[in-house]
Amino acid sequence: MQNQFSENPSRRALSQAILAAVAITFILLNPALLSQDSNSGSTVAIQYGDLVDKSAITHSGETVGEIIPKLPRYTDELKGVVQQYLEPFSILCHDVLLSRIGPDSLPLLNIIAHYPVGSEQPAWAALFREGHYQLYYNKDLIRLFIKGSDPASSFEIHQSVVRHAIREVINSEHTSIKNVEIYAFENDYAKSEIRLNTIPTRFDVDSIDLAPRRKPMDLAGIEEFLDQGVILKAVEVDENSDLLFYGKKAQPQTIAGYPISLSDIAVIYRSVFHYGYNAPYISLDNHEDNRYAKVNFGGHLENTRAGYVVLEADKLFKSLSTGLDPNTHELIKARITEHVPDFLTEDERQLVEQGGMGRTRIRYWFYPDSIGTVTDGNTGAVLTDQFLADAERMDANVDLSRAVRETIDHLNDNFSQYENAENTYRELSNIGGIMALVIWEREMNMNERVELDDLLSVRLPAFSTPDKTKKMLAVTAMAYPDGEVLTDQSVRERTSVYHISHLLDQCSASTTDDEFLEIANAFTSGIDIYDLAPLAYKEMRADVERYDSLLALSESEVQALVAEIDSIRKTLDRSDSDAVNRLNELIDRYNILLESREPYLSARNELADQLNNAQLTRRSIASVGGGISLRPSDFKRVTHNAGAPRVKEISDFKSRVETAGGHAVKGDWIRSGSGSRGSPPPDTPPPTGLPHHPYGHP
Repeated sequence: MQNQFSENPSRRALSQAILAAVAITFILLNPALLSQDSNSGSTVAIQYGDLVDKSAITHSGETVGEIIPKLPRYTDELKGVVQQYLEPFSILCHDVLLSRIGPDSLPLLNIIAHYPVGSEQPAWAALFREGHYQLYYNKDLIRLFIKGSDPASSFEIHQSVVRHAIREVINSEHTSIKNVEIYAFENDYAKSEIRLNTIPTRFDVDSIDLAPRRKPMDLAGIEEFLDQGVILKAVEVDENSDLLFYGKKAQPQTIAGYPISLSDIAVIYRSVFHYGYNAPYISLDNHEDNRYAKVNFGGHLENTRAGYVVLEADKLFKSLSTGLDPNTHELIKARITEHVPDFLTEDERQLVEQGGMGRTRIRYWFYPDSIGTVTDGNTGAVLTDQFLADAERMDANVDLSRAVRETIDHLNDNFSQYENAENTYRELSNIGGIMALVIWEREMNMNERVELDDLLSVRLPAFSTPDKTKKMLAVTAMAYPDGEVLTDQSVRERTSVYHISHLLDQCSASTTDDEFLEIANAFTSGIDIYDLAPLAYKEMRADVERYDSLLALSESEVQALVAEIDSIRKTLDRSDSDAVNRLNELIDRYNILLESREPYLSARNELADQLNNAQLTRRSIASVGGGISLRPSDFKRVTHNAGAPRVKEISDFKSRVETAGGHAVKGDWIRSGSGSRGSPPPDTPPPTGLPHHPYGHP
C-alpha cells in the first residue's frame, strides 16, 4: 500500500533546510567564505567554520570547538565525535553551485523533505539526511552530490547506495526525469571546509546504470523467513551467491516490543556498513543543561527500534544501581528478584560492603567483545549473542569497588535470568546476534558477492527516540544498630529507596553533579532515622506513639480535674460538708486516673529511653545519572573452523531439509528462501512513490 504524503512536508523536516538557507544567505553576503582552488578552476572551497555551533557538547565531553583543532593530530575515530555536527553542512553545496551556474528554471527540492525525522522512510534516507549524500530534483532533473573528488568515479563507488534514491524519483508518477547530474564534494572537518567540484558528470535517464552490480538479495524471502518467528543462528552465502538466513523456531522474538523484521536487519546493516566515522554506539552523556543527559547515537541508530532497545538497556543500569525503573521510577527490585533470586542493587552491595568510595562516579557500559561467529568460509554461525557489562571509570586513579565489580559480574554470570526479568535484555541479545551475522558479512567481504545494499531500500517504520533524558536523582538508605554485621538478606529487606529527581527542577542548568549529590545528602538528613531503622525499632516507635495517643486522650481529663479542684479549693467553705465531699471525690478520681495512666506512662518512657539510647548508624548512597559500544572492531574476531559444532549443525540441516513454500524446514530449524526472486528490477516502482510538490515551495 502506498504511503500518503501531505502536500507540504512538516516544518520539522525542513528545519535543517531552513537553517541551511540562512547559512547560504550568510555565505553569499560574505564572499570571503568562498574561494577558488588555485590548482583547479572547477573546485570551490566552502568554508563553513563560522556557521558551526562550537559550543555544542560532544559524546567525548568536549565541545565541537575543542575537538576541531585536534583532528589533524588524531585518527579518523575522533572525526566520528563531530560527524553529526559537521557532515550536514554538505547541504551548502547546492546553493553554492547555484551561485556559480545561476538558478534553475524550475527550482529543485531536497528529497529529504519527504522524510521528516521519525517518519516512515527507506533506510537510505538517514545517510542523505546526515549529509553523506545530497539529492535535489524537479520534474525533469535530478542533481546528486556524492563524496569524492571526481563525480564519475564517485558514482561508481557509491552506485549501490544512491541508485535507490535516484530510482525513487525516476519512478514517481509526479516526475518525468530526463537527466541526472552528479557532482563530487569533500568535507574536511579539520578545516571546516567543503571542496565542491562544480563540473558534473551527466547522464540521460535511459543511460544511467541503476542495476545491482552483484547478486540481488531476496528481501521478500528473508521477510517471509522472519515472519515464522525464529532466533537467528547463522547466515550463508552459497555457491550461487544467494544469501540465506538460518534460525530456530521459537517464541516470538522482538525488538522494541515488535516482532523482528527485515527493517531491523536493514538498520543494523546500515550501522555496520555505512556509519562513516561515527561507529554504532549509544551513550548518555553531558548535556548543555546538566539536569539532563544527552542521548548520543552512532551508526544512525537514532529513531529506530534497535536504537531504542540499546538506549533502554543503557538506562536499565540505573535499575541495577537503585532498583528503580528508569522510566516510571517505580521500585522494580521485587520483580527482578522473582527471576534473579539473589539480586542485589549496587547501592545495596555498597551498604553490605560498608566501605567508602568517596565521590567516584562509575559509568556502566555493555561491550560486544564476547559476541562473535564461527565460519567455514561460506557460513557464519553465531557463537554467542550476549553483550558483557563492564564499567568505564570517570575519575582517574580509583579502583572499582567490590560492590561495582560484583554487580557487573552478577549480571554477566546470570544474564539469562536477567533476560527473564527484563525483556529489554533479551532484545539486546537479539540485536547482538544480528550484529554478529552482519559483521561476519563485512569481515568475509560478502558485499563483493551479494548486493547487500539492497537492504537500504527497505522501508523503516515510523519511530522516534529522545535526544535527551532527565537525570535520575535517587537515594538508597538504611539505619542499623552499631556493631551489627550487615548481610545480603538484611540489606535487601531493610533498605529504602527514594526517587527525588523532582528536586532537579529547583536547580539551574549549570548545577553540577556534585551539587546534585549535596542536595540528595540534605534530603537524606531530613529523613527520620527511625523510618530507616530495623522493624523492631519501628515497632517500638509505633508503640511510643500509641501510648502517647492514649495518654493524650486522658490528659484532657486530668487537666479538667486539676482545674476543677483548684477552683473549688479557692472558694471552699470547710463547714460545707457537701463541698468538702465534692472536693474529695474529685481528688479520688484524679488519683485513680493518674494510677491508671502510670503503666502506660512507664511503658512509654521505657520504650522512649530505649530509642533515645539506641546507637543507630545511618548510611545512604546517593546517585545521579553507561553506554553500549557496538563498534564493529570491538566484536570478537570471526573464528575459522569448518569442523566447529555450530557449523556442522548447519551442514547437517542442509543435508536433511524439506522445502516449505519459499523456505526450507527440518524440525525446529528453518532457512530463508533460495534467492531466486531477487530484488525488483530498476524499472519497478518503489514501494512508495514521491508525493507531488509545487517545486520550490515545499
